[in-house]
Amino acid sequence: MDRTHSQTTTPTDGDATRGPQLLEERSVAGILVHFIAIPTGVVGAGLVYLLASNEFTRRNARNALDWHLTVLGLTAAAFGSLVIYTEGTGQGLTDIVVLPSSVSTAAGIAVPVLLALWVGVLFLTFAVGLAAMGKAIFGSAWRYPLSPPLVDRYGSFVAVDNNWPLVIAAYVVSFPAVIWGVFFGFENEAVFFLSTFGLLGLLMVLTPLTMGAMYLHGDRDRSPDADWQPPVVAYLGVPAGIGLVGYGGSRMFTDSVYPLGDGMYAFLAAFWVSAAVYLTRWWTTASE
Repeated sequence: MDRTHSQTTTPTDGDATRGPQLLEERSVAGILVHFIAIPTGVVGAGLVYLLASNEFTRRNARNALDWHLTVLGLTAAAFGSLVIYTEGTGQGLTDIVVLPSSVSTAAGIAVPVLLALWVGVLFLTFAVGLAAMGKAIFGSAWRYPLSPPLVDRYGSFVAVDNNWPLVIAAYVVSFPAVIWGVFFGFENEAVFFLSTFGLLGLLMVLTPLTMGAMYLHGDRDRSPDADWQPPVVAYLGVPAGIGLVGYGGSRMFTDSVYPLGDGMYAFLAAFWVSAAVYLTRWWTTASE
């Protein structure tokens, strides 16, 4: 009796290795990408997808990215329709009516429906994101409902692969224009408006994408035999340190009402220099 009981309860070699095998199959990033993407949307899911080397992580990040790209498209459609409706019916900045009455009537019904759908999808994002994370915990990459396979269908058209320096170059070129518009474009309302949205895009999209591009190009995908082995940790870490110093210095030694913003601008300026130096070093080394 005791021997039988001990034989049935003693783990076999296969049972003992089952846990580590499942951990290898189910990466932490593959589980958390759904939670990360809830507040960060396309940017968070896209960065995880680009940076992932684990297949489980990539499949989960792809599913999250498909959903958030769909939500982004719906957002553009809803608010784009709202702007067209308000401007076309004379309720916007122009005070000029350009839409026929029949179109205005139809749009007056369609726009609220789109906005209501958008609000509903935002609430649904929390539910499907948490459901996908739960599925990932148990080892499956769950495809979000009603989201088309955009990454598989169109990913090849926007893939940059080894052209990551182009992303870094886009950051180097666009940063001065955006910052100039923010600080010196207030005399022109249109320029200030565009530069403000440009700053949001710089912070939320281009800067994290450039950091990812620098890591992919300079560290993960670089051959060990390449002539130039950039210290990517320094290129990314030094600007972060300068940003922290800028925040601390502003908080302790100035009367600034927004030390966090001062630290942010210190980081952005330092990272722009870092990106420019990285791009220059890569270009000069590649041309040798």
